[in-house]
Amino acid sequence: MRATVALIFFISASNALAKDGPDGAPIDEDFHSCHNLNCSSAMVNKFNTDKKSLTGSTVYGETFYLESGAPRNHKTIFKPTKISFVYSPYTGEIFKPGKDYNQTADGFEITPDSSMKLAPTAFSSNMSADERKNYNVKVTPAFQDYQYAVTYNKKETLTPLSYGSLGDLEKKFGQSPVKVTFFGDSITLGANSTSIYVAPNQPGYADLVMAYLNTKFPSTFEYRNNSVGGWNTFNAVSALSYRVLDKKSDLIVLGFGMNDSGGITAEQFKSNMKKIIADIRAYDKTVPILLISSTVANPESSIQKQDLLAQHLAKLREIETENTNIALVDITSTWQKMLINKNYLDLTGNGLNHPNDFGHRIIAESVLTTILGPNF
Repeated sequence: MRATVALIFFISASNALAKDGPDGAPIDEDFHSCHNLNCSSAMVNKFNTDKKSLTGSTVYGETFYLESGAPRNHKTIFKPTKISFVYSPYTGEIFKPGKDYNQTADGFEITPDSSMKLAPTAFSSNMSADERKNYNVKVTPAFQDYQYAVTYNKKETLTPLSYGSLGDLEKKFGQSPVKVTFFGDSITLGANSTSIYVAPNQPGYADLVMAYLNTKFPSTFEYRNNSVGGWNTFNAVSALSYRVLDKKSDLIVLGFGMNDSGGITAEQFKSNMKKIIADIRAYDKTVPILLISSTVANPESSIQKQDLLAQHLAKLREIETENTNIALVDITSTWQKMLINKNYLDLTGNGLNHPNDFGHRIIAESVLTTILGPNF
């Protein structure tokens, strides 16, 4: 399937973009300016990065997963006042109301004769022995082959939670060059967004954020992404000197937590984050730091402990209050609220812990709301 091939190309493409660092993982030593369509207004327009699905009046391309034998009624995050269209993000096919689906009070239902392709019966529960042992869930980007999207109007809103301040950072926007370093795990790297390998070719949240900022403030932003898949805060402490502190940044974005929430205690998590921040402050006393809390992994998996996820978020809140020029984007709470109405497989890129394209757009919206405030 295309999604399976996509994972292979994602790994190859990531390795091709940068040389390896001392730890053996690809590294961006230099900042990149906007020089192609990937960080232009074309990218912003294509993926509605300038729209606010959470706080606006329209949700764009909210995804849902279909499987044979599963319920055909699907809730949307917000109650829809009007469904504009339902479509495949990968082929562009638009499905017909009345024939393929019907709107309901809290979402929509798939008709018995719908032309939407469903995953085989029990596709999500049929896992290999290794998957059962290591994750307790099926792990494959092929879930995306059976995900569709709905765009709809609504009255309800969900404001992304953020705390703290990035100081005077915004005063630089449009006035002087701004260099941004992203440093996190596979989610910040963009894993399982469709990116460069399969339609609709949407990048991860870091690139979406920078495309919007480069469109709003042309020719003033440069960035690099030195995230590494599978890393936790222990890895971050050991690699900070050459992945972040080798060059001066105007904003540092730290996105760790998914891999920590599998077993790293709250005290150790905070200790590691404090060490990271202390090392950054020793290098640059005033550089703004944006912390991004973890998304939620598949609740049925064994890789994330929900109590640790909550404790880690609390520790990030403590770190934000104990420091200046630090802001926190609470992605965790947003994910938990979305999962009240959504199935995890509606939002995932791999069935385990990576967001799909829609998930990356939600993170991007939350990050931009924190960085720009009312100006977003």
